[in-house]
Order: sequence, then structure tokens, then C-alpha cells
Amino acid sequence: MFYDDDDNEDLDGLSELQEQLTAKAQKEFIDGCYEAYNLLATQGKDALKGAEITSIQRAINRMTTFFILQEDYERCGFLKKFVNENMPGFKITPDEEIKKDLNF
Repeated sequence: MFYDDDDNEDLDGLSELQEQLTAKAQKEFIDGCYEAYNLLATQGKDALKGAEITSIQRAINRMTTFFILQEDYERCGFLKKFVNENMPGFKITPDEEIKKDLNF
């Protein structure tokens, strides 16, 4: 198989597309963290109704990691308090994959 300059342009285009998709996914994750946080802050325990508890726990782990990386300890403190009051037995465990996903 032979390659020419068009092949390099195709690879550059794929790389640019990958970067755009990654940036979009990161933005959606960050927006989702703030949206979920606001839901918990405004609705309290009612935000848990009808949702799968393991999904909520995973989201809280991921949000906490993001807020730690942002040094937003006020939000981290709220999440810890929320969990202690509304989710007995659950311990927040930051999700280390978030660091990789957000390139921290």
C-alpha cells in the first residue's frame, strides 16, 4: 500500500475531528456535573426519587472528582453532606478516570 499527501491530510482531519469530539464530550460532562449538582441542591432528597441508586452514586463520585480538580470545595462539601443525610452507607469514592478524561 502506498501513501501520498492526501493520506496525511485525511489523518490530520481525523485527528482534528477526534479533538473536537473529545472537547465536546468534556463540555457535556462538565455541564452535566453542574446540572446534576443544581438538581441535588434545589430538590434535595426528591432528586433521588425514581432514579437508579447506583447511577446516582456513580454520578456523585464523578461530580466530586470534577469539583476536587476544580478546587471547588464548597460543592464537594455539599455533596458529602447530601450523601451523609440522604444515602446512608454510601461512601463517596472519587473516580480517577475523570482525571484522564479531562486531561488533568
